[in-house]
Amino acid sequence: MDEMPKRIFITGTDTDVGKTFISALLVKKWKMAYWKPFQTGLNCDPGDTKTVTGLIGAELKTSSPAVELQLPLSPWRATVLESKSLIDLNTINIPNEIQDLPLIIEGAGGVQVPINDKQITTDLIKQFDVPVIVVARSELGTLNHTLLTIEHLQNRKVKVLGVILNGDINNDNADTLKAYGVNIICQIPKSKSLQEVEHLVPNLKDVYIYN
Repeated sequence: MDEMPKRIFITGTDTDVGKTFISALLVKKWKMAYWKPFQTGLNCDPGDTKTVTGLIGAELKTSSPAVELQLPLSPWRATVLESKSLIDLNTINIPNEIQDLPLIIEGAGGVQVPINDKQITTDLIKQFDVPVIVVARSELGTLNHTLLTIEHLQNRKVKVLGVILNGDINNDNADTLKAYGVNIICQIPKSKSLQEVEHLVPNLKDVYIYN
């Protein structure tokens, strides 16, 4: 087993799979800080940093996104349509105030979401050199989306710690993914309260023992 890294990247198989709630859950359970590098959709949503702050409370250690955009689109398309400069990944660094803290980094959408006209979320993950947890829906359709996401990450030589299934408990989908070599970290039923489901998340060291 490799030494446990201080940072974990949270991605999803799709939009609105529950990445932000799961990120907050892991922050609380594993006592980590939180950061979302790219926030889009601020014209219709307060932003995920505020959502996580509301779930965790004043004790949350966080920092503002590196890029904030109004339109609910990929970072690339939002920057173009808002007439802003394209995002240069070389300028995206973990903020100093959380640099030395155990950290959950939440991505925007899935692994192939365009950050600019040439780079995607996976390029950001590679730049940070961090392992990934994939958040997936528990329902019908998740097998294809989840296996494609993991295959993509493995092809790009990204370490995948496992998958968290979010939604109604579906042991058949979980068992099928396990049969294909996927580490199912846990299944989290829909909830508005971190306290209700925190006990379902394993200790961080147990996630790494599996790997």
